[in-house]
Amino acid sequence: MNRIKNIIRHSEFTAEVVIENFSIARSARVGHFVMIRFNQDCPRIPFTIVDAAPDEGTFTIIMHKGARLAGLISSLREGYEIGDVLGPLGQAFEVKNYGTVLCSGDGVGFVPIIPVIKALKKAGNRVITILSEFTSETSCLRANVEPYSDEILQSSDENATIELMNEAIERESVNLAVITGPTHMMKQMALCTKAKEIPTKCILNMVMLDGVGLCGICRVMVDGKRMLTCIDGPVFDAHLVDFDQLLNRQRHFV
Repeated sequence: MNRIKNIIRHSEFTAEVVIENFSIARSARVGHFVMIRFNQDCPRIPFTIVDAAPDEGTFTIIMHKGARLAGLISSLREGYEIGDVLGPLGQAFEVKNYGTVLCSGDGVGFVPIIPVIKALKKAGNRVITILSEFTSETSCLRANVEPYSDEILQSSDENATIELMNEAIERESVNLAVITGPTHMMKQMALCTKAKEIPTKCILNMVMLDGVGLCGICRVMVDGKRMLTCIDGPVFDAHLVDFDQLLNRQRHFV
């Protein structure tokens, strides 16, 4: 049911994993994610569904070697049966022709925005992509968005990313911005786009235990209302998110 059909190893740090699950493949939409527990010793981990092939009954995630994934990437093999996969979860991203869309993500945190870029381009948008914190460890991600981006800008640090965003919105008539990455960087980006009155969506990357709203760890204040990233998100209006409150909460989970 949850058999690994293919593994594309980009590097020792990153791999695309194609998982066979007809139900998820058929119902997955842009913006959805899954909760996966690879084995009994592994916690449930949220992964963005970066692609789905309904006819083949598969969906794809991208794994990056992090604290909770140390050793796991190298141990997975084709044919491996994953015991616990829950999804698709979350709310879908509204895909339509907005016009010119600026998409920005940070390092491996760029993964949640990959399916958004693909879908926006296919919907007829002009897509400007900013790859922040671009390093040798994350350079493999560029290939996932290059065919769907009209322009790609790269930066090596947060300050450079903010500068690139400001330059882009000064020279382009941007109709929508989509951002993801560290909370403090999204806060600065949202301030930039708010000053220019550019509608902005943020994709939050939150710690989750169950993905169905029971634990409450992923809660966030949006327009003064308590929301849960797992069931109300992960996409929110960035100009309504209380990033300061979110930063204070996240300090408890470092």
